[in-house]
Amino acid sequence: MFQQFVDAMKSAFQFPLPGKQAQNRFKPYLKINPKLDVPPIFKPKYGAVMALLYPRNEIPHILLIERPKYEGVHSGQIAFPGGQIESSDASHLVAAIRETYEEIGVEEKHIEVLGNLSSLYVLASNFMVYPFVGILQELPPLTLERNEVASVLEIPIYKFFEKNIIKEKEMKSALGIKLHAPYFDLDGKILWGATAMMVSELCAIIEQHKIKIQ
Repeated sequence: MFQQFVDAMKSAFQFPLPGKQAQNRFKPYLKINPKLDVPPIFKPKYGAVMALLYPRNEIPHILLIERPKYEGVHSGQIAFPGGQIESSDASHLVAAIRETYEEIGVEEKHIEVLGNLSSLYVLASNFMVYPFVGILQELPPLTLERNEVASVLEIPIYKFFEKNIIKEKEMKSALGIKLHAPYFDLDGKILWGATAMMVSELCAIIEQHKIKIQ
């Protein structure tokens, strides 16, 4: 089952990405102007993240991390492992792999990179983020960097297609702005913002190519 999923995903990543149309399903918005698209207000920083897909009993899962509570824009949020691209990183992908190892201890040798999702701008932190998708044949033992990762969530991909998982409520952004935000309700954990937009694009790829996930 899982290898069929991997083969289908490899094929799907040869086609154009769904892009902003898929991402925008989960884009927080101001009710007075729901179509507002804010460009970078300053020269943005650059970051890279890795969406890791792997089997549990042959069922495709995705790994998410929960950030610890701290004085910062992403305090307590659910995200993909990743972080800022450094000048020493040879590419965006190298940065994503490095950050994945630093945050959760998954080595590059375990990751088969399928490709990238569409980049997106995160206003709250002024980051342009480059997401990548990687396959693990199994999830190796994790070593969490506790300053960066409080816990991990292992979510079966079919969960994102279940009825009533998508909800919406008012959220307060790190900039203090009240936004209306669609989100995934992961058994009481709220996945919203940039990571939800990335997951939405990944789900759109699975849906468009009719990839079996269960």
